[in-house]
Amino acid sequence: MASDDLADYDVISDGTRSLESSIADLGLAERREIYEPPPSQTAKEKFITPALTATDIQAYVQKALEASGHPIGQSRVVRVYVDGIFDGLNVSHVNQLRQAKLSFPSVHLIVGVYADELCDQYGYITTTPHDERSELLRHCRWVDQVVQDAPWRLDEAFLNAHRIDYVAIDEGTCIDPACDKERLKGYDLVKDLRKAIPTRRTVGLTTRPPPIQKKTWRQTSSESRHNTLRGVPRPPSTLKTVEASAEVEPEKPDNESEQETVAARGQAIEEKEQDPFEEPKVDEFGTGNGI
Repeated sequence: MASDDLADYDVISDGTRSLESSIADLGLAERREIYEPPPSQTAKEKFITPALTATDIQAYVQKALEASGHPIGQSRVVRVYVDGIFDGLNVSHVNQLRQAKLSFPSVHLIVGVYADELCDQYGYITTTPHDERSELLRHCRWVDQVVQDAPWRLDEAFLNAHRIDYVAIDEGTCIDPACDKERLKGYDLVKDLRKAIPTRRTVGLTTRPPPIQKKTWRQTSSESRHNTLRGVPRPPSTLKTVEASAEVEPEKPDNESEQETVAARGQAIEEKEQDPFEEPKVDEFGTGNGI
């Protein structure tokens, strides 16, 4: 290959990136349909969102973009971003990723995963470590790239660094108690920049205790001081038992039984500490074991 050809390659690929990814940025990448097994009839009836086709999803997104006055052409690869904790990956998570991936004819889907330290900083308890959550998402058929150092609050610098065209946000996120105000400020910025696209929320999931529990100020400041685990309150039965045991004083044994107890304990300690293999020692007090 001639040096001129290599020089052209460096210009196209920007030196550190592959030729394929550079061509994709120019909108010349081959569009490949992602194969997915058809959802069951039960899933389509229970969750609704699995029944949405790529045409349905793209029409819904285009309608939202036209309403915001910022439609985008579909002749190039669109870079879409989704972020979250993804602790206990469930049907709602994967259906949002599916909608984000199918929101345009050709999408490069980037998923940001919050680190454990970041979740703890904002009062969220994670049950699955950060590296495991990231690895799990890497194997999802819809995901093209995983960002492990995802910021809690999106800003323009992050969007520009990853060349993000749109951020997919589940409908109803602004009123979801699981999403705090700091994250919402980032989503509000994305909406102001007209870089937000909607994904329809998946409802009908089996009700169970959520894997992510938000610590309240009361739990953090008071109950965590009573030997509880990371601000999780003790069960009511435990509290009652402690209170009851504090009120009732144990009966004191009489002198005779107390002396017998002390003697028995001394004998047990003596038998326990004595080593049967220890050689007898001779001193001024006679022959015996120990001191």
